[in-house]
Amino acid sequence: MKTAWKMIQRSVLAAVVVVAATLTTSASALAQQFEKIEIIPKQEIPAGRFVGIAYGIIWLAVLTYVVLVASGVKRVNQEIADLNRKLGRKP
Repeated sequence: MKTAWKMIQRSVLAAVVVVAATLTTSASALAQQFEKIEIIPKQEIPAGRFVGIAYGIIWLAVLTYVVLVASGVKRVNQEIADLNRKLGRKP
């Protein structure tokens, strides 16, 4: 019973520390003031090339997946046809 009580005390203490840290962090954030920036430097990122490469990789992965699934389906259909032939059934 004593160990359970100690665990509860530690949990409560940890919760108090977390709440205190949260309150002090939010208080310092509220103390800051917003300053408007009049002139914003323009930044250009060559995103078009990266987006094209990303789409190419995704389409390559999708195409590979479709080819693998299609070959698996073909193999299963051949096995079913072989089993039907061995059993003497018509497909």
